[in-house]
Amino acid sequence: MTTSFLLFSLAVAVGFGALGSFIASKKGRTERFGFIIGFLFGFFGTIGLLLMKDQSKNDQSQNRLK
Repeated sequence: MTTSFLLFSLAVAVGFGALGSFIASKKGRTERFGFIIGFLFGFFGTIGLLLMKDQSKNDQSQNRLK
């Protein structure tokens, strides 16, 4: 395994982590959670984050019921 391949893989993982962080923050979850999921699972992790329910909408509906 060459050094350039390792650096490229790390850069792609960090990119998916950043994308996961952005998606998670829009879905009402912590950015750290999104980064970890995106970094560890890559493309499939970001797809999973996109498919998750929006937690901030759930919080608003819970507040209305109280």
